[in-house]
Amino acid sequence: MFRVSQEIRLNTSGNAEVPRYCNNTSADSENECIFGKYQRTPDADAYPTEGPLVLVAPELTDPSKVRLLHFPNGAVLVNSEVNFIIKRNGVKGNFEVKVESPSGINSVMPLQILDPERLNVNFNLNEAGLYKVHIKCNSVPLPKSPFIIISICGEAEGNARKMELPIFKSDANCVTHRGLGLTHISLDDRNEFTVDGSAAGNNMLFVGIFGPKGQCDEVVIKHMGNNVYKITYEVRDPGNYLVVAKWGEEHIPGSPFQLSAN
Repeated sequence: MFRVSQEIRLNTSGNAEVPRYCNNTSADSENECIFGKYQRTPDADAYPTEGPLVLVAPELTDPSKVRLLHFPNGAVLVNSEVNFIIKRNGVKGNFEVKVESPSGINSVMPLQILDPERLNVNFNLNEAGLYKVHIKCNSVPLPKSPFIIISICGEAEGNARKMELPIFKSDANCVTHRGLGLTHISLDDRNEFTVDGSAAGNNMLFVGIFGPKGQCDEVVIKHMGNNVYKITYEVRDPGNYLVVAKWGEEHIPGSPFQLSAN
């Protein structure tokens, strides 16, 4: 048995059980052929009784090279238009963008080809709440996918806009946590723990640490994707501490955590 890796375009317009290779590069063939690098594996039987079997499978994709340009950072007013660009950075293959609305409706977004390296994505935020943008390349999710967009209500007030938080639907009891940063504290060193709200619905995480001299000097909350957060903090004074973690207005299981730093 041998394998040959080569660039082909897989024609899917005909019978799905008998794949054909498409060499036509015209615009009409774009919707019929799937770009990418594939591996062709011939039948290993030296004396076949049937026609030769060729298995075609896509080669592994490295989605970590893909970059998103102009993706919204922070809250966006409802009824606004979202527009961002997917930059391939040399990654070949097919992209799929699926947007999950706050009401749970999934929509596949059309992609506009700007040039061989850039794809444009455009859609409207029709309701307030938390949107999840799922992006895949050759069926492989991009790191940190789904990406989060928070759409909030607002009304004109002179030249300014009054913003309101959306109504979240979540259950803090479904939030889980792990990490040494919730069991003991190391002085003058970075302490870490993780909060996983992927099964708790859509809401925001709030973390506060109170010690002998008041609030902790430094608390960093980093969203890792899919409502999973990594929290790091440092303390310099020995004594007793309270670590408070809330999912929206409710404490997560175990909060407030009582810890000691010696």
